[in-house]
Amino acid sequence: MITFPSSSAADRIPCPTGLSWVGRRICSIAFPILLALCVTSVSQSEDDLRLLRAKAIRLAVQRVAPSIVRVEKFGVAEAGGEVADDAPTVAIAVDDKRHYVASSLVNRQTPTAIVLVSADGTRSTAKIVATDYRRQLVLLEAAEELPVKPADLTETPVSIGQTVIAVGRIAGDGSTAVSSGVLSAEDRLWGIALQTDARVSSVFYGGPLIDLKGRILGVLVPAVPDDAGEDITAWYDSGVAFAIPGAAIVQRLPSMLRGEDVHAGLVGIVAKSSDPYVENTEISAVRPRSPAALSEFLPGDKVQSIDGKLVRSHREVKQILGAKDAGQSVVFELTRGDAVVSKTVELVKSIPPLRPQWLGITARDEKSETGTAVVVTGVFENAPATNDINTGDQIVAIDGSPVGDVSSMRRRIFAADPDKPLQIDLIRKQDRTVQGEPVVSKISINTADLAEDIPAVLPESLQFVMDKETNWGVTDLTLPDLANKAAMIGPTPLIDQQAEARIYGLLLVMADPGDSDLKKVAGTWEKVASNAGVIVCVVGPSKEERWQPEEIDVASRVVASLTKTYAIDSLMVAIAGAGSGAGGSMAMASAIGRPGSFVGLAVLADVTPPAIRLVENDASAPLQMFIRGAENPDEPSWAAALVKAGYAIQRGDDQTETLVRWVRSLPRI
Repeated sequence: MITFPSSSAADRIPCPTGLSWVGRRICSIAFPILLALCVTSVSQSEDDLRLLRAKAIRLAVQRVAPSIVRVEKFGVAEAGGEVADDAPTVAIAVDDKRHYVASSLVNRQTPTAIVLVSADGTRSTAKIVATDYRRQLVLLEAAEELPVKPADLTETPVSIGQTVIAVGRIAGDGSTAVSSGVLSAEDRLWGIALQTDARVSSVFYGGPLIDLKGRILGVLVPAVPDDAGEDITAWYDSGVAFAIPGAAIVQRLPSMLRGEDVHAGLVGIVAKSSDPYVENTEISAVRPRSPAALSEFLPGDKVQSIDGKLVRSHREVKQILGAKDAGQSVVFELTRGDAVVSKTVELVKSIPPLRPQWLGITARDEKSETGTAVVVTGVFENAPATNDINTGDQIVAIDGSPVGDVSSMRRRIFAADPDKPLQIDLIRKQDRTVQGEPVVSKISINTADLAEDIPAVLPESLQFVMDKETNWGVTDLTLPDLANKAAMIGPTPLIDQQAEARIYGLLLVMADPGDSDLKKVAGTWEKVASNAGVIVCVVGPSKEERWQPEEIDVASRVVASLTKTYAIDSLMVAIAGAGSGAGGSMAMASAIGRPGSFVGLAVLADVTPPAIRLVENDASAPLQMFIRGAENPDEPSWAAALVKAGYAIQRGDDQTETLVRWVRSLPRI
């Protein structure tokens, strides 16, 4: 019903000026009628648009549906030795010779049989021809012909914000599954994938991502953002999905049809900065026996361009290299001093794993007339450097390249070749005060594998002297913007007025679910923490009964908050589990899943590792690990995988005194 306005309201209707009272009255009556008609028209237009959009999606899906088959797996070995078929996915026909592209879910858990099912129910067994490990794709060959139409995977232009449609097949009846969204990003996952907010699950993986014209933009894969969990099901309905562009697949099809697997291409350089977004492309170290080492890249070189594309940060370096495959040749332009050096490098699929090395020293940066000088502040007992390097010596160069600063030198030693002695130039302490040109001594020294035992004695540079005027106590800790409860043992008052005189370590302890009295847990550390100068913060889950996957960033946020209050050595920051429960698993996820957040990770030997992707230890942000309570080198069973991935593993008892001493030893080089 339309209610006519009163005469007083008529005067407020925006009618044209100069009208008589009658004209204004007519205007006041006509205006709401016209407005109502417009609203009705808009509503009808919206309904029409929805119908048109639904029709466009239906027609687009019909164009690609004949190319899609369902993939079923049988004989998948599961936990406990049970055998079952896994969740079905889909595949796309790429030619008329029985070849199909599917997602990597097909060959996970090594099925004994793979079966392809077309829309009309025709079935055929299939075998894996080749795998693209970088893009999480597999190429299948069916034993029998199926009634399908080969898809067109040629390059289709895309634009951010355009409507896209994910297409799959529903398990059971094989009807088409459809999910629409927008294209939210290109070149994701370090240069290889399109990103969409269309909600997908296993029945879409291996299926096409198309536009409203039915053109294939890419193939959906079970990829997750960097460092996320291996459990792909955790990302179902997350609003983040990835597809490999069709052109990238077509480019690699010829080699995959020949049975050749595709691997990510590696070069073997270590960034100077642990933050890839910093505008600095300097190389801190070169991995032994890597393409970069064979091509004579040198520490101190700066990457200027890759294949003609200028780069300003190691993030851009990683972005370009991320789309390259093993076997491809890449041209690097490097700046070396005032010169520009060109290197053509053939990328490889693997580099000998890191064997974390050390000299057995501590050092600090000092300002000098020529810039930053690296001065030795301490030497460990029974270490490679014990008889060759002294406290107060200044390290100038390693293998002819300037050391730069302590952070850069530390990464360089960590990634050093264990089979090749280092040539070190240094200025002895007694010669640093000589007038005129400094006297440079040259020594040759072999590094050693980072000791497995926790040092019994720390050099004076790492020891902590308690200030009698500083009190330590247990307090509740309020975490900004976090629902997690926390308690800590540390110096009081909160603001340390003499921070320069006392540098603290920090140990974050992730409580097991059910540990409700966090102050009591923190209180068990009071004596050892204050004696060692290590602040201990115990953090509990937001929900007392369990830690949740989305809390993986809680630990790093707590560290960021505490480092604003205390003078904490950035190389003396570690995380540990309070016990062998979920707190230990969350500690592992927080450290391994977020490289660069922590220098050390300590867990009990019987902890259950989390379901995260195990990436190789990053020499630009190396993580050292302490397994507490392991009785022999073979414990626990998952330690071998970490060693193979280049993690420095140390073992010792599970006493709190040992743990805080280990935290203070972390800055060792």
